[in-house]
Amino acid sequence: MKRKTMRRDDWRRVLEKDITTRDYAWRGLPGKISLLKIRKITAPHTVGCGETRAKIVDVGYSWLQIALEGQFFWITSMFDGTGRLIQIYVDMTDGNVTHVEDPYFDDMYLDYVVNKGRVFELDRDELDAAFREGAITPAQYERTHSEGAKVRAYLEAHTGEIEDLLCREYARLAGEQNGGTPA
Repeated sequence: MKRKTMRRDDWRRVLEKDITTRDYAWRGLPGKISLLKIRKITAPHTVGCGETRAKIVDVGYSWLQIALEGQFFWITSMFDGTGRLIQIYVDMTDGNVTHVEDPYFDDMYLDYVVNKGRVFELDRDELDAAFREGAITPAQYERTHSEGAKVRAYLEAHTGEIEDLLCREYARLAGEQNGGTPA
């Protein structure tokens, strides 16, 4: 299992960044929200999803992350340099730890991506392999399947609502990073 943190200090591609992290609550669930703005990189990064490719790392791009305590998913949304939402990426986790200086999660392999209004499931084969190899327990495997099904259903039913929420939060935190001026 890989541990991923909100500050993403392990990124070799990103040489300089600004990050704003705040306490956050959504529908009564406490957690953290952050906006990571990319300032300097070694090279841009593009990913494929479905029939499309999307650049998700470049100078001026931002990653908005939402982690809710006690939940088993972590939302990351990518914005280009003009503030346009590129995609939403949801990691299934072994639980989120948000009460520390640099919130983190242990990645449970299974992911969901919302790209151009469509929901894609990624890496189920990695989840299955981790289970077969004993890297995760039967309880972790079953919980990831069950929670993943809920996340996917929610994403499919509420894509517009989630996109609106992420765009509002991006504008709010980008405004803070820019000294009160919206991005």
